[in-house]
Amino acid sequence: MYTNQYKFKYLEWYSPEEIHNTTLKWQSEIEFIEVEWNFLKELLSDNTLLLLSETDFEKTKKHISKLSGYKTKIADLKKLLEEHRNALEVLIDEVNELQKEKAFKERHVLLELKIQDFNDTYKRIKNDAFDIMKESLKKRKQKTLLSK
Repeated sequence: MYTNQYKFKYLEWYSPEEIHNTTLKWQSEIEFIEVEWNFLKELLSDNTLLLLSETDFEKTKKHISKLSGYKTKIADLKKLLEEHRNALEVLIDEVNELQKEKAFKERHVLLELKIQDFNDTYKRIKNDAFDIMKESLKKRKQKTLLSK
């Protein structure tokens, strides 16, 4: 999706420290999302019977498969961020390699776009998971109240 086909007319020139700190922040966010992903997976797994009986099965199945697909995306992003952080050396090695430095900074901007896109999509999926759980718990509560 994000390749070198983009040409930036304006490229903000971050310092190596800013790039390093930003990359560390992204890594932290992705690690948190991974923990959160495990929580959502466990939440949905532990409540499978409730979800099957109280919600639209196809909608729930579709959502769970979307969520499952994010495990590999998280791993891929973690790997990309680690490689990006390790490649930071090109900016601090005191060798003037303008083309490599420019390419690195362009990759940084593309990675920023990729992280932002990932976060936006993941937030929607997470909200959908909570909506599904909320809906099924509400229906179960209504049934419990009606049966009393």
